[in-house]
Amino acid sequence: MNKFLKIILIVTINIFILVLCLFISDIIIYKHNADIFYKTNSKVYNLSKFTYQLKPKFAFDLNAIFNGTDNVYNGRLPDGTEYYDKIPITIFGCSFAHGQYLDYNQTFSYKLAHSLKRPVYNRAIPGKGLQHMLLQSRSKQFYNDVPPSDTVFYIMIKDHYKRMKVNYLHILDTYQLGNYEKKNNKLAAINYNNPLLNLLRSCYTFKLLKTKYTDAYIHNPKNADKLTDEVLLYFIETRKELEKHWNTKVKFVILGYYHIPYWDLLKSKLEQNDFIVYSINNDITAIDLYNTEGYTISETDKHPNEKAWNLITPLVIEKLNLNK
Repeated sequence: MNKFLKIILIVTINIFILVLCLFISDIIIYKHNADIFYKTNSKVYNLSKFTYQLKPKFAFDLNAIFNGTDNVYNGRLPDGTEYYDKIPITIFGCSFAHGQYLDYNQTFSYKLAHSLKRPVYNRAIPGKGLQHMLLQSRSKQFYNDVPPSDTVFYIMIKDHYKRMKVNYLHILDTYQLGNYEKKNNKLAAINYNNPLLNLLRSCYTFKLLKTKYTDAYIHNPKNADKLTDEVLLYFIETRKELEKHWNTKVKFVILGYYHIPYWDLLKSKLEQNDFIVYSINNDITAIDLYNTEGYTISETDKHPNEKAWNLITPLVIEKLNLNK
């Protein structure tokens, strides 16, 4: 072997060792923070096995959503189950739809259930968005938990654009989101079974987050079509899964909460695909609930409070003729 090839080989080996060390240290740091978080805050996940981090997949326990409690970590219990003979409603979204910081009887799902006297299954997850809606719609466990619904709500906020990609190794957010990729105009869950590919995908996703899923990228009008097309695909794929498993047509309602970039464009695309779309702060009520005093948890925390849901719920029911 000549001198040049030896140098190339030595450099290649050293790069491989460096990358491997970074990969292992990343896993150890991530696992350490995850263990601390779950020992002190929640019992939803079990990250004690090292191999679990090598195969992250979706680190989200669907079995734990309805586990006999009702809080931010485990998700909301079904509301209105006493009306078992009526057709249920299902809700997806993030902390806004979930009712973070609110008692169970202050939430949109509770008020909707008891206004309509119908069961309402609140499957919104704080800090999440479109991926967990699609993930649940493709999960057998979801259909064991949630009976066929004729109406589905998704409450959207502007952050859901940014949450369409999450880097599972480079963040300390222990609610891992899996990522989907577009194949043949469909969304396919990325396979996380190969540790080396995981590292490469993690680096690639990290680059995407630094370039394409930032506020600057999202607010650049040049990216409007691409972003809204991606959001649209999540809704189309989710509805397809729901209707296939429930064997029924679904009235799918998207409620936009406050200002969402390219809302008019997104609304137009959704409506062309038979989704029902309203802006809560324009179509449902003329009040700017996001910025009006008394309708949020606090001046700094813009989550809707009970007063906001007391106003919104009957107006949504009337708008959609849900009483009929």
